[in-house]
Formats: sequence, structure tokens, C-alpha cells
Amino acid sequence: MFYPLQNTCANVTALDDKPFTTSPYVIRGRAEITPGTDKVGTLQAINVETGRITWKHERRAGMMSLVATGGGLIFGGDSAGHMLAFDQDTGKVLWDVNLGSPITGYPVTYSVNGKQYLAVSTGNSLVSSALNTLTPELKPSNASNIFVFALP
Repeated sequence: MFYPLQNTCANVTALDDKPFTTSPYVIRGRAEITPGTDKVGTLQAINVETGRITWKHERRAGMMSLVATGGGLIFGGDSAGHMLAFDQDTGKVLWDVNLGSPITGYPVTYSVNGKQYLAVSTGNSLVSSALNTLTPELKPSNASNIFVFALP
């Protein structure tokens, strides 16, 4: 199993001791990076038979959606706009391209006339925007695009 995870937690504070009639939420939450790391995103490979982590890849930016292929590749992106290919057995990064905006769609692969392609969308989402507040030095754009790559 392959999981894009976030190393984040939140300090949550009650705003009032009486029920609010205009909102069911009477809390304020402030997200922060989990103590002990400066990496927001983690991709973890977990062995389904043992439940043990077989490898992990940590990134400063938050990890977004993934797709696993029958050819042993994991494609996934981060909230800073990087699209990556990983070897599913080792976690080694085989390819990394900066698309400029957060990877917000689920990557898909498909074949046309025997040629394999990878497509993914970029742009802004509630998740990517929240994660990017934790890494202000990373400055992805907000451009919404669809990228399609021909695979070798």
C-alpha cells in the first residue's frame, strides 16, 4: 500500500463555553508541522502482510495524490508543484519535474495506440493552500493546468 501523508498536527482552542447558534464549530485550529521534523509531506510504502513500513520518502512540501501502475511505478505530486515518479519497491525517485503549481488532481495513466501517457492537473485546493501556509519559503503559483507526459 502506498500512502501520501502529512506530518502535521493542530492546536485547537475552544472559542466559547456556550453553543453557537450560527455555526456548529466553536473552535479555532492552528495547523503546524509535527514536532521533530521540518518535512510536511511523506510518502510511505506499507507491506500489507506485515503492516510494516518498507520505505518512506519525506519532502518539505505536502504530499498530494498518487497513482500506482502495473509497471512498478508510483506517480505522485506535492503542494509545491513537483510531479515525481518513484520505484515502488525501493522508493527511489526516478523522475522529478516542477510543474509550478500544486498537484491537486489524481494522476492517471492511459494508453493510446500502444503508447503510455501520464496526465495530472495542477492548481489550488483547500488542502494545498493549507499545507503551503506551513512552508512559506515555497512559492508555487496558483495556475490551473493539465499536463500530459508520454512515457518511454
